[in-house]
Amino acid sequence: MSDPVLHFIRDGIHTHLALPAEVLLQAVPQLRPYFPDCQWIRVGWGDYRYYGAEHQPAWLGLRALFLPTSAVVGLLGSNDLREALSDSAAIYSISISGSLMESVALFISRHFKLDKGNQPTKVRDRHCGTQFFKSRGIYLALNTCNNWTAYGLSRAGLRLLPMFNFLPGQVERNVRKNGYLPSH
Repeated sequence: MSDPVLHFIRDGIHTHLALPAEVLLQAVPQLRPYFPDCQWIRVGWGDYRYYGAEHQPAWLGLRALFLPTSAVVGLLGSNDLREALSDSAAIYSISISGSLMESVALFISRHFKLDKGNQPTKVRDRHCGTQFFKSRGIYLALNTCNNWTAYGLSRAGLRLLPMFNFLPGQVERNVRKNGYLPSH
């Protein structure tokens, strides 16, 4: 049996992780009703108001960077990871052990802010199918979506310093330094 594959995705200013749906659904079984039939779940994290909003004015992005704000986890179930990505997006495939994949899923699971009934709170949908849920954690310039993705990659065994990965290019360079190239 081959090792499971974690994907790192850079799409514009955002970075994401994509893992086998079943691995994440085992870690967060409350998500099963939202993702009944998909092979992959793409995961991102970001500012509550800006990330996933249909209208993203510059002032809202600046507010997110310079004022501590609440966060959301964005999830997109898919059978094709290229779906809903721009043409310039880069996808990196990272083979890791099953235990490291479970570590990544556990990292992600700890970011869901569950309600009193132990359920995730969905806050919005995006036209492309991404669903957003309340998250633990505070978003600001020193703790961005790219830092979050870097922390997930460190759980997957990549060597990098997540706290110094504020920009998508920094995370992507570190993925390359770990020996990975974009898959086509």
